[in-house]
Amino acid sequence: MYHNLFDSHIHSVNSPDGVHSLMYLAEQAEEKGLIGLAVTDHVECLGFEEFGYRTRMIQSVVDTAKAGAAFRHRMTLALGAELGVACGMYEIAEYILSLYPYDFILGACHCSRKGEAFAYTDYAALSDSELDKLLTEYFEDLLELVHWGKFDSLAHITYPLRCAMRNSNVAIPIEPYREHIDELLRVLVESGKALELNTAGLRGPINETLPPKWVIERYKELGGRFITIGSDAHQVDYVGAGINCAMEMLADMGYEYFTFYRERQPVMLRIV
Repeated sequence: MYHNLFDSHIHSVNSPDGVHSLMYLAEQAEEKGLIGLAVTDHVECLGFEEFGYRTRMIQSVVDTAKAGAAFRHRMTLALGAELGVACGMYEIAEYILSLYPYDFILGACHCSRKGEAFAYTDYAALSDSELDKLLTEYFEDLLELVHWGKFDSLAHITYPLRCAMRNSNVAIPIEPYREHIDELLRVLVESGKALELNTAGLRGPINETLPPKWVIERYKELGGRFITIGSDAHQVDYVGAGINCAMEMLADMGYEYFTFYRERQPVMLRIV
């Protein structure tokens, strides 16, 4: 059992797919023994105004301030956002980042270049060449996102693989994309950015972390120091889920610390 349990990826009702209030999430996190949360409600660049992300973002900031005050002597609540940056939408991304003094920004890519959400794609309907094109473009877009670099941790870099298994029972082999991932990790390390160890896959049919263990090991081999851990919870049942497992995985790899962020700066917490 580990003690420095910090969940750096949760979603409240202020995310379109979130279920519970932040106050309820924080109450449950405290009961589960967590010492902190980073509130990372979705803010998508694509459809920022049209789909109401501005309003949701404002409410998330307000709710985080309220919960932070209520729990200030009991746990840490960091103001964050999971910033979904579609290919080339960096101007709106920088505008969003200028609006509030965030502690932590997760950089993520949730949709294809056509604007189609990976979470709703029918992978079984794609030919092998179409699937390869989708995945190749995804990793190219992630690399472009890392070169832009105005985030703190790169979220769930094998996200489409989880979506394919969950949506369509399609298992996508990751081996063909090792070179893409390696280049991505090199730039991530050179830029001093964190890599997220996302535990959501452990409670789904893919049954592994996002990314899998070998990617985290490769990040460490390349000199990567900063690992954030997140459950990607969208309801109270999953707050903190898999954090112990992730910490054990990191300890087995030789990591002594994992990372959370305050005022966009890394804070190191001991694993054991």
